[in-house]
Amino acid sequence: MTNKKTIYIWDGGVFSPPTRAVGKLAFNISSYISSKFDNKMNVEYHFVPTNKYYNKPWVRCVDEEDRVYMLHNLVKYIHANYSVPSNIKFVVNEQDIHFGKKEKDPGTTMKSLEYFTSKQKENVYLANSIENMIQIVKGGRHDSLKLLFMVKSICYDIYSAELIGVNQADNYVYKSIQLRDLLKDADGDYPKEVSHYFKSNKITKSMIEEYISSNKEESIFEGVKKLIMERITFLPKHLVPEAYRAAAGNRVREELDVYYSSLKNIQNFTTPGIEKYITDKGLYEHCKSRYVDKLISRKSKKSRSRSESKHTITTSKSKSKSKSKSNSKSKSKSNSKTKTKANSKIKSRSKTIRKRKK
Repeated sequence: MTNKKTIYIWDGGVFSPPTRAVGKLAFNISSYISSKFDNKMNVEYHFVPTNKYYNKPWVRCVDEEDRVYMLHNLVKYIHANYSVPSNIKFVVNEQDIHFGKKEKDPGTTMKSLEYFTSKQKENVYLANSIENMIQIVKGGRHDSLKLLFMVKSICYDIYSAELIGVNQADNYVYKSIQLRDLLKDADGDYPKEVSHYFKSNKITKSMIEEYISSNKEESIFEGVKKLIMERITFLPKHLVPEAYRAAAGNRVREELDVYYSSLKNIQNFTTPGIEKYITDKGLYEHCKSRYVDKLISRKSKKSRSRSESKHTITTSKSKSKSKSKSNSKSKSKSNSKTKTKANSKIKSRSKTIRKRKK
């Protein structure tokens, strides 16, 4: 493998736990990228688990060592179930975990990519779901524009065909590009490809500022969007496993929460032996409450609590109303009593005055 150039696929995620569908997707992505180069390049697919400082409960409540162990098991599963060509290699990369131990911080994608040299970055592909890809092209991450041109991207469509159609991911991503936000965030520090485009099309700094502030002369900036799209490779829809969304990590965690003793349900999603590893160590049992909002049953609980709270409010209101009524009645009675006493006193005084006159 040393004589060939290497393509690197960088797949960062929580992998808590990694599923069979993740393994199948990784195999399909690496095989597809290899075919784009006529299988003449080596391909290294790097699974990069986030460190414990990443703000997700199912990351923090499971030791990093356990997630790494499960990823190594996933690599074994891929080799046992698919005919992996000799030019494709799967790697469990602890770059982000090492960074977390040193910096006590979750880090960023840009920081994670420091694993590669500048020369290697020319052959790096970030593996992104269409959701993550849209977030990047909208400028939802720090240095999004720089990230788009630092490395390439391989995008896989996890949306249903009813939502965006079949093999329409490229059109969907293109329409999602918020170029003004990307340029604004870059603050004049543009990638060389973008700077070259501005120079060759005689686009001045003031024209860029006017476009950012008021969308002036939008058409002349369309070329930058096309440059962005050239950096993204779209995985054909049929290569995205049907079960990918249904068998995602949060679905497994739900199974563990609701049917923790049911090994059969967990076996359907995780790689062989991992269901026993999870249950023997009780990996997710102590962090159930932290992801209870993701459970399907949560909705019914919320509706019940709302109805109960409404009932409590209603009864308390009715009680307060009845109390106020009884108070008003007692006040009126006491007032009438005092009035009667006062009248009787006045009458008795008038009688005594009449007797004295007589």
